[in-house]
Amino acid sequence: MKYSSTIRLINVIVCALLAAGFGYLAIYFGFLIAPYLWVGKGPIEPLPEMGLALPLMLGSFGLAGLLVSLYGLVNAVLSMVKAKEDALVVRTFGSYIAIGYLIAIFCLFNSVWLYRLTSTNLGFDDAAFVIVVFAVLFVVSLVVSNIPVLKLFGETEELNKVMMIVDGAVAAGTLSVGFLFGLCFLVYNGSTGYSYKDITLRNMGVASLLLLAAAALSIGAFVGYMMSAKKNTISKKNGLLFEGSLLFIGGSVLFAGIVEWFSQSKDKLLVSFVGKTVQASNTHYMDFCIVAWIFGSLIIIGALYLAFNTIKGGKKQAE
Repeated sequence: MKYSSTIRLINVIVCALLAAGFGYLAIYFGFLIAPYLWVGKGPIEPLPEMGLALPLMLGSFGLAGLLVSLYGLVNAVLSMVKAKEDALVVRTFGSYIAIGYLIAIFCLFNSVWLYRLTSTNLGFDDAAFVIVVFAVLFVVSLVVSNIPVLKLFGETEELNKVMMIVDGAVAAGTLSVGFLFGLCFLVYNGSTGYSYKDITLRNMGVASLLLLAAAALSIGAFVGYMMSAKKNTISKKNGLLFEGSLLFIGGSVLFAGIVEWFSQSKDKLLVSFVGKTVQASNTHYMDFCIVAWIFGSLIIIGALYLAFNTIKGGKKQAE
């Protein structure tokens, strides 16, 4: 037994606290606020004065963190019961790293694409500051998350275990966003007297399906990586499933840009990536959709490149 009972108990406590914190974010923003903001009535009245995107983002982040924390908590509890199973402790440590990757993904998307969601309430001139802050946090969280990966797995070839952590973060994130989009879709579908209801239902429905498809592929890849880790084999199928999930994620980003383009008035198209040229009262800025096209295309190109390498490469060990 490499890990002491004290470490195992601490893992249980830490995972339980993380689950409680992320659960609060998920329930408050994702379940009680976001689905009801645009219909004007919900469990919390009066509803806060904010746009839909920010509580959806916070609720999705909370739900994703909750899923990863619960995974770590289950493994932490099992490690207390099965005191000789060090692999369960390693999986718990992996959940901490996955949360770090979730934070990195959250900061990356906010620094290169979703910065308007944060900067709008601060004023358009503060967008550059928000971008820099999120970019710095992305780099820091990514570096901090990679250090324990090297500590846990060293220089040995543990591709399956590393990909379980990376893919687990992607699966939790896509499942959370897709689920909350679907929840909003159901609430809006049952509402009455809501302006632009048909457009909203179409956009929410398509986004939810794309992200849930990405989540299904990621979950399939996660199960495959887990099975391959037990067999000590490398499978192309797992990589293709993961890369397929990236294709759907890139597609959802592109779709968001297309929706933004057609939803804005074309009589006065303005692009302002810093905010100096757009007044706070003017909502016809096109940088969101332009960045969506660029960012989504990069994700798709990266996924296709990884898929090409996966198909071209051979298995290290036959299953």
